[in-house]
Amino acid sequence: MRIAKYHLIVPIMLGASLLAPAACAPPGGVPSAQAQIPAIAPGMARVWLMRDNDPEEAFGTPVIYANGQPIARSEPGAASYRDMPPGTYRFTVQSYGLPTGYKDKVQLAPGTQTYLEIQWGPSWLEGVAGGYTFYVRTLSGQLGQAYLGSMRYLGAAQAPS
Repeated sequence: MRIAKYHLIVPIMLGASLLAPAACAPPGGVPSAQAQIPAIAPGMARVWLMRDNDPEEAFGTPVIYANGQPIARSEPGAASYRDMPPGTYRFTVQSYGLPTGYKDKVQLAPGTQTYLEIQWGPSWLEGVAGGYTFYVRTLSGQLGQAYLGSMRYLGAAQAPS
């Protein structure tokens, strides 16, 4: 009679294994590797804005600035882009800890793609003692493309209001 006692185990295990991938999928967005990403407009440069989903970081959606003007919000675990005119830009991010004043200076050329990562970390990494803060850094093209493939794709970034 032991067999009769366990006759539902196989169907239950099969059902659980079919439901598990859906339960583990990240909410919202589409992985950028699967998304249809539009071409860069002629004469423009594309800036990718990416942020990892680190469980130890402060939660929030800090504003990203280019030359002091707000261009987007940083979403945890997500990537978005802004097509911008060529030129020299200083990218910063709103701080939720001690402000570092850190700027990542980037020269954008027509038709290029630049990958910026928003990070949360100790402010001493950026020259200010004590606490944690958000900061922005430029990634190499190879690392940026690999990183982008693991992010939720949000599409074109909109300036926060």
